Formats: sequence, structure tokens, C-alpha cells
Amino acid sequence: MNLQIGFLGFFSFLGLIISLVCGIMVGNYFGHIALVTFLSTVGMAVFGFGVYSVLASKVPEFLDLLGNFTGASAGGEEDGLEGGNRPSYSEHADMDTSTAHFDSPTSADEIRAAASGIPRKKADKFGDHIIVENIAIKNEPKLMAEAIRTMLAKDDGNQEK
Repeated sequence: MNLQIGFLGFFSFLGLIISLVCGIMVGNYFGHIALVTFLSTVGMAVFGFGVYSVLASKVPEFLDLLGNFTGASAGGEEDGLEGGNRPSYSEHADMDTSTAHFDSPTSADEIRAAASGIPRKKADKFGDHIIVENIAIKNEPKLMAEAIRTMLAKDDGNQEK
């Protein structure tokens, strides 16, 4: 949510500055400058919301990366991941993994989480993801199939040479 507000603020500020500077440079009246600046600020805020929405639906990895740079949350609850709260190897180094403390896992997600050393509380946040070496990868079968086809085509091309 903080990243979304950042997008709105950035684009609003951009619209305000550009409109204000252009209005003063052209020599418009103050009332006209104020009206156009207000409309530009609101319009750019709506544009910023649209940019954030498109990025969130098409390229959520970019928002995660941007959230890591700024320290803001990129709306991690939507896709099941939280950018800054990914488990690391050092967090679980002192964990006691004896079977006396854990019940037997029943679902496939719990089995994957137990195998990777992630406590169940954090495993619930992953949703429909594949966990490989403590890295959560969003489960998109079509994308994975396309990547496999591409790799197979590259292998076939290398074997023909």
C-alpha cells in the first residue's frame, strides 16, 4: 500500500510541477494556471494509479524489486509474498527441528514448507507457489511450460551443430 501511495504522490507531483512551470513560462493568468495545475495533478494521480495497477497485475516482480529499494511494501498480500519478509537461511539456523515439536504435515504446501525448513506460519503466506531452496516461485504452469519448450529448443539447436 505504501508503494501505491508513492506512485500516486510521484505522478501527482510530476503533473503539478510540469503544469505549473509550463503555465508560468507561457504567461497565463494565475486563475488559469491554478485550474490547469489542479486538473493536471488529479489527472496524473489517476494515471499513477493506473500505472501501479498495470504493474501489479502484469509485472509484480518489478514492484517487489522497487519495494526492496525503497523499503516500502509492494502490496504483498495480493500475490501471497511479502517482499521484505522472505525467510533466510540464518533465520532458521538455530531452529530445533525434532519431530516432537511438529505434527505430521498433511497438505502438499505443508510438506514443501517442512522440507525447506520454513515454519508453518510463514508457509501459509506463500499460497500457490513452488518453494525451491527457500525461494518462493509463483506457480504459473503456462509460463513454466513455455520456458521448458524454449530450453528444449535451445538444446536441440546445440545438438545439431
